[in-house]
Amino acid sequence: RALLALMVAAPAGSVAWRTEPWQRWTASHATATGAWRSWILAGGSRMTLDTASVADIEFDSYQRFIHLRSGAVWLETAPDPQPVHRPLVVLTSQGRVRAIGTRFTVRTEGEHSQVAVLQGAVALQPRDATTVLRLEAGEQAVFDRDQTGAVQPAASGVGQWARGMLAVDDVRLGDFVAELGRYRHGLLRCDPAVAGLRLTGAFQLADPEAVLHNLVHLLPVQLLYRTRYWVTLVPAA
Repeated sequence: RALLALMVAAPAGSVAWRTEPWQRWTASHATATGAWRSWILAGGSRMTLDTASVADIEFDSYQRFIHLRSGAVWLETAPDPQPVHRPLVVLTSQGRVRAIGTRFTVRTEGEHSQVAVLQGAVALQPRDATTVLRLEAGEQAVFDRDQTGAVQPAASGVGQWARGMLAVDDVRLGDFVAELGRYRHGLLRCDPAVAGLRLTGAFQLADPEAVLHNLVHLLPVQLLYRTRYWVTLVPAA
């Protein structure tokens, strides 16, 4: 097993992944594959969308909704300046996440969404459930339309993508490659023979190709290019 502590030097940049084109065209806020972006919302809260993410903002006199259509969002809330309290709520297809003075991330993919709280707390409610779960700082949970999974400690490095970093702690190389693949165009695969190698480190996302080439020097792997956009990590010769 290999332990890797690496900071890949690369210029700061923007990053996003694979969303339907019509979603990006019609959404109020969106990012493309390999690009992330931040906005200051009305009232002062900061929102950052991950790679290939889509969100619609719906603020009025009584409510503040962020409809996360795909991808992931990082939020740092600010006190509502309006005299009437308007909860800040992230909505996904699976349910709603209400901020309670907090920094947190929400990611939606397939039939599930995941919430991780970095500071403060959130109130989590699946779409077809009546129960509400409070998540505190340092906790995360996965939920679908019907229920919430077990509360777990927030993963190390969660939300660091908002700073352009992919931070991991003792993860499988196969899982790392799957996550890195969200930040580049084309197919990125990992041969099962090396997928179990372990990885720890912080990697700059602005240049995924630089990350791949550093892995070659630090792990017993090599890159097999079928085309520029179809790359597989395989055992070193």
